[in-house]
Amino acid sequence: TVTKAVNDYKAWVQTQVAGLRTDAKKFTDAVRAGDVAEAKEQFAPSRYKWEMIEPIAGLVPDIDGAVDARVDDFASVNDPKWTGWHKLEYLLWVKNTTSGGAALADKLDKDLATLQTKMKSVEITPKAVALGAGELIEEVSEGKINGEEDRYSHTDLSDFDANQLGAKQAYGYFRPIVEKKDKALATAIDQGFANVDESLEPYEVSEGVFKPFSTLT
Repeated sequence: TVTKAVNDYKAWVQTQVAGLRTDAKKFTDAVRAGDVAEAKEQFAPSRYKWEMIEPIAGLVPDIDGAVDARVDDFASVNDPKWTGWHKLEYLLWVKNTTSGGAALADKLDKDLATLQTKMKSVEITPKAVALGAGELIEEVSEGKINGEEDRYSHTDLSDFDANQLGAKQAYGYFRPIVEKKDKALATAIDQGFANVDESLEPYEVSEGVFKPFSTLT
């Protein structure tokens, strides 16, 4: 039933948020320790689960802007209002330093803790799940495809993979319902996901880790 599909999806999202906090802490711990190389290594993995659940996480106001905003939304790279992953990405890849990053790392951890708490009471509707799955695919195909998101680290393909996997997961809970109503549509969507997997596969170095976006022709 639709209700079961939504409940199963919500339980999956909460599991992802818990894992996200653990993954992010490996990144923020490296920033606090002043270990630039380790922080760079942990950057993409720390975001992977966020990218899988991004539209649903966006139902918690202000968190998206706090953890995932790009510099375009602010006065300059030095604007104190700019926080989150991409500010730290800028420090690590452009400045090659963790200097000034500890407070940002603390805030990222705190914001993700807030996300986990608030997600428990967020109402997730069937429509939100369906729209969220679509948004994840559209976000890649219409926006992220030019490499604008991870513009300093070029770890975009990891985000692409997480976005499409998150969309596939959301759709998966509703697939039996879709198939019952329109088998051809369900088959077409399955094929679309398979095509995306196939196109990403040659660039995957290890699970969730990909060659830099800048190496693509």
